[in-house]
Amino acid sequence: MHIRAAFLMGWAAAIAAPVGAGPFSLVSESEKLTAVSSRDYNGYVRTRLADGSFQPEAFAFGEGGQIDPPVLIVSDPTIDNLGFDAVARTIAVPLARQNYVRARDPNTTRLLIMVFWGRTAGSVNTRDGDSVDWLDSWNASLLGFNSGGFSELSFQPSIPGYSRDFRSSLLELSHHDVMDDLTVNRYFVILRAYDFQSLWRQKTLKLLWETRFSLSERRHDFKEDLPAMAQCAGLYFGRDTHGLVRIPPIPEGHIEIGDLKTLGEAPDR
Repeated sequence: MHIRAAFLMGWAAAIAAPVGAGPFSLVSESEKLTAVSSRDYNGYVRTRLADGSFQPEAFAFGEGGQIDPPVLIVSDPTIDNLGFDAVARTIAVPLARQNYVRARDPNTTRLLIMVFWGRTAGSVNTRDGDSVDWLDSWNASLLGFNSGGFSELSFQPSIPGYSRDFRSSLLELSHHDVMDDLTVNRYFVILRAYDFQSLWRQKTLKLLWETRFSLSERRHDFKEDLPAMAQCAGLYFGRDTHGLVRIPPIPEGHIEIGDLKTLGEAPDR
């Protein structure tokens, strides 16, 4: 099933800065991390089966569409030429790993998953103070960076070495880490899962869960990196991250089979 929807979202314009060559073009470790923010709503809880796996839930995709700054942005063929079908096929893989299955019957469909994707215009692209603040705030909301505040750190005064100066330093470092992510262009995907039956039968939108994930645009390719981004985020589909989490790339597994050897016939019993 394919349901198309349009969502109106305002955007600021910015000019993307070119990537230079040399040692300063190296990708830092933080730029390799996928940032994930996920929340559940309206009492949504997944049921686990006796073997510990999640009970399958049928879903239908809805096309939210690509979200980009409308003017004055450098073209990027790795995302501009990628349509909804290609994005949805990629997202369907980690969804299936979490036992979300494509729907075949509207009567048994649990979720309508709206898919949005695009890239932000980082505030590094402008020198105007008001625009910097606005872009940082908008990007934080769009990417889910503000879901738990700028800092995910919490401490108890009883911890040895804890002091106001120590705590302030850690909070400041965490704040800077987030701000560094907001100031650069980032690829992102937003999944919003609604109660399909409520929408189909009562024409009522009931949000059940939402997952937002993103990756720095610098030295990355949206089409090539989307599968790894989605695999990282898939760990939290339908679950609450209680703030922002950053996940390193998940390595692909490989099985190597050597030359076959004959061990002889089994002895008679």
